[in-house]
Amino acid sequence: MMVQGVSIGEMLNQSIQVLTKPSVETFERFERHGGQREATIYIMAAAAISAAVSLVFGLLGGIVSALLAGVLGFILPVVGFYLFVFLVYFIGKQQGGTGTQDEVFYTMALFVAPIQAVTGAVSAVPILGCVALPATILLGIYQIYLGYLGVRSSMNLQQSPAIITLVLAFIAQFIIGAIIGAIFAAIGVALGAASGSINFGQ
Repeated sequence: MMVQGVSIGEMLNQSIQVLTKPSVETFERFERHGGQREATIYIMAAAAISAAVSLVFGLLGGIVSALLAGVLGFILPVVGFYLFVFLVYFIGKQQGGTGTQDEVFYTMALFVAPIQAVTGAVSAVPILGCVALPATILLGIYQIYLGYLGVRSSMNLQQSPAIITLVLAFIAQFIIGAIIGAIFAAIGVALGAASGSINFGQ
């Protein structure tokens, strides 16, 4: 499959390079091989893998549960990625970064997509998700380190501004995510109460 001149196979090879030989130089070697479009398709492909696993194992809880797990398993990683990258780009600019939006998108996608595909799929399997929790946590920590390298590379920042950018982006993403989550939870409770499935009188 070709993505505007870049095949998925090439993107996977680039991901393997940045995952196994993490450095600012490695990221810089690939940051202009694609842009936002390529990054989006790559992330969507990764999200589709984890969503498919979520859908299959969600059937254990019923069709509605499976569909919900599948839809959220696809939408949340993509939305989360977009939110994080835009925050990195915006905050990085305030820190004196000179990278382009395309460079940030593509750079971040090279490590976020494969890690998301693996951790998302593994976490969706009930027993396997619990057993692999330590490895998932380690991958999360490693992803933070890769994010630091990616910020330095794509935004052309030195150590301190890159750390500030990454930390502020994580904090902002968490706050925005919490607000959105609370809104959806409130909507869910309201819909449940309206349909009579939740009876506050009992």
